[in-house]
Amino acid sequence: MPVQTSGVEFADVIVGDGPVVTSSAQASVVDVTYYDGASGDKLQEGTALWDAAMLKQQAPGMEAVLTCVTEGSRVVASLPDGAGGTVVAVVDVLYTALPKAEGHDVFNTANNLPSVVRAPDGRPGVIIPDGAAPTKTVVETLIEGEGDVVGDGVPLYQATAVGWNDRAVQNTTWDGVAPVGLDALPAEVVTAVQKATVGSQLLVVIPADGDATAFVVDVLGVIPPELLG
Repeated sequence: MPVQTSGVEFADVIVGDGPVVTSSAQASVVDVTYYDGASGDKLQEGTALWDAAMLKQQAPGMEAVLTCVTEGSRVVASLPDGAGGTVVAVVDVLYTALPKAEGHDVFNTANNLPSVVRAPDGRPGVIIPDGAAPTKTVVETLIEGEGDVVGDGVPLYQATAVGWNDRAVQNTTWDGVAPVGLDALPAEVVTAVQKATVGSQLLVVIPADGDATAFVVDVLGVIPPELLG
């Protein structure tokens, strides 16, 4: 039976019992299959790491599908194709990461280290102290998560790096979907993340020639091995 809609419509046909998507920037591993609403022909399919903003870029209106959905859900959506027709999307939410570090705050006693403030969405602000940079690598857990230890798994994370001397943000991942794996991070940060639990926030300060870089990393999830294909 042909499907024709003038606007975006969607419904959960399976409601999962996993974590809920609470943020448009929250990463999920999603399997999406698109069908022609008139003929039923399959147009496109694939499994990828998405957030709501990325789905909107692929197909305007699709961002609503990931709003408040739970891991394990299947959502069927219909949306106009811009040419008078309708596209039907079947969306399976296979895995959902945390939107930000979640756990309990850890009291640290070390002096002359950066302090971290957090926006409501979890984005950190890093305040560098006036003293000299440390001469050895420092690792602190700021928030201890309640999830599994990352270990050899493939993590999802968000990270911000700030220079000690110039106090400038050198790099941040918070402007896009959470990166997968640790290839882009220094070895010292990789080691710290692998020892951490999901939900943790870490501070890693790495010295270099009288300067240093402070990394703040939120460990948001570990992709299940069966989804790594």
